[in-house]
Amino acid sequence: MASQTTDIVAKVLEQQVLQSVWLVEEQLDKELEKLYRVDEDELEKLKERRLEAFKKSQKQMQV
Repeated sequence: MASQTTDIVAKVLEQQVLQSVWLVEEQLDKELEKLYRVDEDELEKLKERRLEAFKKSQKQMQV
């Protein structure tokens, strides 16, 4: 009886973990799709924002 209960709990847990993994994989796929659609202008804007953030953090460290 205890073995059956353990097996059932293990199967339910396995299904929950698999469902979580599938959801995370789906989110990652969506993010990758966004990245693939990024054009050169967007990349340049991203570089500029990151450079400004870096400069700002460097300035704060000097204070």
